Amino acid sequence: MADERPVRRSSKVKVAEFLAAVGQGNVFTKLQLFEGVPGVAQADRRMRDLRELGWKIDNYKTDPRLQPDEYRLTEIGTRIDLGEQPKEATRPRISASRRREALERAGFACQTCGMRAGEPYPDEDQRAVLSVHLIDATPPVDTELPNLRVECQRCHAGNRGSGAGLATPQDVLTRASRLGSREEKRRLYRLMQSGRPDRDEVDLIFGEWLRLGRDDRVEVMLKLAGALIEED
Repeated sequence: MADERPVRRSSKVKVAEFLAAVGQGNVFTKLQLFEGVPGVAQADRRMRDLRELGWKIDNYKTDPRLQPDEYRLTEIGTRIDLGEQPKEATRPRISASRRREALERAGFACQTCGMRAGEPYPDEDQRAVLSVHLIDATPPVDTELPNLRVECQRCHAGNRGSGAGLATPQDVLTRASRLGSREEKRRLYRLMQSGRPDRDEVDLIFGEWLRLGRDDRVEVMLKLAGALIEED
């Protein structure tokens, strides 16, 4: 006689099933999460565990558009609720020591807008929280310092959700060439070398340069250096 006992599902599988029903790109609350998986005492922790399987879930710290009790399912990962097995090649981890190096190199400031860790935003009652991200996540992924960028939660959310295309190498170089003085070009070049932005027109160009791929950044920097030599 066949064993008709129900298959016991893990807490993580139940949470994955709930999130899949919410749908990619949609917002849900912590209360809805706990009500959606009754009997799972630490549903929020099991949800965080899913990030290792490619599930991307934002909260108010990573996306300032969310309320403190809200989450957004940004990307659905491995569907363990449907029996999918985790892929062998998981998203590379940036070690704690490497994250610290990246933060120190950036002067504990966002490399896009210049906000420092814990600094209050001037237009709202919220402080900047910094995180370290990969510039180029194309396999084989490089987690060395040149491929890491430090951003505050507002800039990181804006880069993912604005829908605007990233600047091309030529866009960055054209804007750099149009700077009004030699001193501005020298300052931009120093910023490219140091990786620490300020907050004026030069810095906006520098922020776009930071978003280029590694080879493109080198190319633009060398061409700017060549332009400076020609102006001597």
